[in-house]
Amino acid sequence: MPEPTPSEDRLQTPETPGGGAKRDPRLVASGLLGLVWVTAPPIAGTYLLVKIGAIGDLLRQDLSLGFWAYVAVFAVSAGLGILPTYAQAILGGWVFGMWAGLGGALMGFIGGAAIGMLFSRLVAGPSVERWIDGNPRSRTVRRALIGGTSARTFGIIALVRLPPNSPFAITNLALGTTGVSFWLALAATAVGMMPRTAIACFFASHAAGTGAEDIQALIKDQGWVAVVVGFVVMAACVAVIGSVAKRALDRMTVEGGAA
Repeated sequence: MPEPTPSEDRLQTPETPGGGAKRDPRLVASGLLGLVWVTAPPIAGTYLLVKIGAIGDLLRQDLSLGFWAYVAVFAVSAGLGILPTYAQAILGGWVFGMWAGLGGALMGFIGGAAIGMLFSRLVAGPSVERWIDGNPRSRTVRRALIGGTSARTFGIIALVRLPPNSPFAITNLALGTTGVSFWLALAATAVGMMPRTAIACFFASHAAGTGAEDIQALIKDQGWVAVVVGFVVMAACVAVIGSVAKRALDRMTVEGGAA
């Protein structure tokens, strides 16, 4: 019978007294964390958009204090996977305008990425890295991510952050548990999130510029057609960016995996 390789030997799971395999509790916790981060943000994001008028009024009572409160809440809620980033970016543009909203959202993204990655490392420990080492496909993706130069890793992370369907919290979990450089990941996050965040802030600031108190009032004042067209145009702009990013990312990961 062939001897197990060192990696296989390292990955063998200890047996319980009853003869069954004992699961790594940290790997289970990572899976549960990922499940929460997939399901919770859409629900919370919908509530935030419905209440955007009341939240905006609260932040505008003191614009300076409200701005930094927005950044802090953005960072913590995005980092812990409570609120989706798209809804918070829309809130920033709605309340603070295009440029201040963009700046605040990007600071929130950087803080949220830091919190999310550190929290993921705390929960998962080395368990995810051990699982990746035992999965050939995952090893290939990881090698493409961190096996090349810093510039290549920066580019891959930025491209991963770019598409609209890239879940922020789940990406933090992946980056925080695969050995990626912490500071490099934060810098790439800011660059990758900037285009779609700018689009969201631009459309939100123009919508707020109509004088509508909230999205419900915007629909009532401007009509369903105008609001739907606005959302479709915004989604189309972001989708084009995502499509370009996906093609570039596919090329980079294939080349990295083949190296």
